[in-house]
Amino acid sequence: MIGAMPYAESMGRFAIVGVFVTLHWVGTGSHLSAQQVQETQQVEPAVATVTVTNLAKGQILTPAVFITHSDAAPPLFVPGEPSSTELSALAEQGSTSGLVNKFSAEPDVLAVTVLSAFVRPTRTATVNVEFDSDHRLISSASMIEMTNDGFVSLLGVEVPCVGTSTYFLDGWDAGSEANTELCSQIPAPCPRPPRPGSCSVTVEGAVHIHSGIHGCGGFPPEVYDWRNPVAKITIQVAPDLSPAGALEAACPDAYPASSDTSGDES
Repeated sequence: MIGAMPYAESMGRFAIVGVFVTLHWVGTGSHLSAQQVQETQQVEPAVATVTVTNLAKGQILTPAVFITHSDAAPPLFVPGEPSSTELSALAEQGSTSGLVNKFSAEPDVLAVTVLSAFVRPTRTATVNVEFDSDHRLISSASMIEMTNDGFVSLLGVEVPCVGTSTYFLDGWDAGSEANTELCSQIPAPCPRPPRPGSCSVTVEGAVHIHSGIHGCGGFPPEVYDWRNPVAKITIQVAPDLSPAGALEAACPDAYPASSDTSGDES
């Protein structure tokens, strides 16, 4: 036959091709296996402990929402600009579901955690939150209960890798409801006997520093008014609660990972 190669040469070439294909398959398989191993070794988030202290004499802080996020996440609010619907719901009614749903869907948010307790005057409550190297910022919001739309908030503070960070929180007004101080418009038990009258009927329309309780509604200012700050928050990493390797991954400068020298030979 014209163009036919000798049998031995033909078989040799098939053998070479077979070896090449086999080596290529083995190499690809090894690469996928390493990738799969790497994926299974993804480090879980680290844990930080947050403590909330109520500094107001007569006010109660409703369960707070805590969000751990990157600096690319949208802020809870911008002072001087209108409050979001979700933040207004928390500031007016103490409702957390809107903020939880909104920020749980954000790609730049790692975790949303709700403190289960109301924090009464001079009392403290603690919650654990997750963070990692890409999501080291914490924001939070909690309603000042005996108000129309007052709240306290953290705005994107960083989790400390070493030591404790302390923040003192002023009272904010969501600007979404008039500060009437009427018992019928505030989701808290009304003092007895209730005071008649009403304060402002103006809705400010933007977030601003709260002016406190003036006593022209149902809540006497000698009990429910405050002078800022309203709350104190402390944040500290929790090594005992963090999974193995989590703090080293989240804070590589503060918790350097130990080198593996098991394969070294003398």
